[in-house]
Amino acid sequence: MTAIASIWSSLTHGKKISRAAIAVILISGLFATSNAVAAPTPTPSPKLTLSVKIPKGAIGPSYGIVFNPSAKKVVDIWEDYQCPKCAVFESINRGNIAQLIKTKGVRVVFHPLSFIGIESERAAMVAACASDQGKFLQANELLFKSQATKENSGRWTYVYLLKKMATIGLKSTAFKNCVSSEKYSSWKSTAQQSVVNTSVVATPTVVVNGIQLNRSTDYSDPAAFMKAISNPASIATATPTPSPTQFELTFSISKEMGVEPTIGKPTGAAPKTLVLGDLVAGNGDTVKAGDTVTVQYVLMDWATGKVLESSWKSTPATFALSSVISAWQRGIPGMKVGGRRLLIAPPDWAYGANGNGKVGANANLVFVVDLLAIPSRVIPSATPSPTSSK
Repeated sequence: MTAIASIWSSLTHGKKISRAAIAVILISGLFATSNAVAAPTPTPSPKLTLSVKIPKGAIGPSYGIVFNPSAKKVVDIWEDYQCPKCAVFESINRGNIAQLIKTKGVRVVFHPLSFIGIESERAAMVAACASDQGKFLQANELLFKSQATKENSGRWTYVYLLKKMATIGLKSTAFKNCVSSEKYSSWKSTAQQSVVNTSVVATPTVVVNGIQLNRSTDYSDPAAFMKAISNPASIATATPTPSPTQFELTFSISKEMGVEPTIGKPTGAAPKTLVLGDLVAGNGDTVKAGDTVTVQYVLMDWATGKVLESSWKSTPATFALSSVISAWQRGIPGMKVGGRRLLIAPPDWAYGANGNGKVGANANLVFVVDLLAIPSRVIPSATPSPTSSK
């Protein structure tokens, strides 16, 4: 494979790149980074249909849960209940957020997302049911405090969630029926697909009157957070764009579909820009920017040759491309279902100087991705039946 990146031009031909976004997501769901790179222009979200049930406190156009709706200053908070960094952010700034709501001078909008999986979806719907009962903030806090150490661990069944919510007084028949019937399944999907038209590609993300706060400086210090809320500053970001380049593989990758790939240890210097290429060409539907995809993947550190993550050890991953690191946002569109693709991501296309979880600082990463399906052109709306989780 001596011209692997020449495929780049065929994948991006005719695509307009128009905005910068902060590169994020650990593929299993740890959404965070410090560098930002160019991201594709998202496709518009479908209009809300009349069949969507809206919880108390949710207001369009994004249908987040809103406090102080008449205030002029708007603070949008985007989180996933299974996101560990969101739980840390909440533990640090929960008091600040409560104060913003109490003083009534700031419109605070919570956007519960569910990119990480089924248990995130259940939690978001439970939070919506709690909002009907006037206890969204209490439920929001409890859900973050109830995180398991592993995403989609099986902990957040409806039985477990109802027991936890009962500890904050949510015991009514109306609340239980709301949860068990998945009353807000359509709202959950609507709230999630609203992210497609924003610059949000990470959780947590905080936006003040359209300006995204700097996660590297403003999220982990309560004083810095409040100062940034008072006077948000635009984040200066670099926007490197990959160009077609010759890259000859110096390591082996198996190509047998349906089997976890084996990857040899890379040698030599890692490429300085995003490299991609199809190891196996698919013959199904083609991914577009902003799609939701279901994949199997392996993540390896270039320097050590160590496999950091593999979805093959558990279940395939499903997520929106708008929520992942820029290497995936730019490198997966154009891929066909049934294919296996290689992505080599330098730090500024992945997790940058801070790293993320198992990913070290300034790590060059190797991904081998098998595309299994494209569940939806926006965000998947399917949810499990209540009885299946008991």
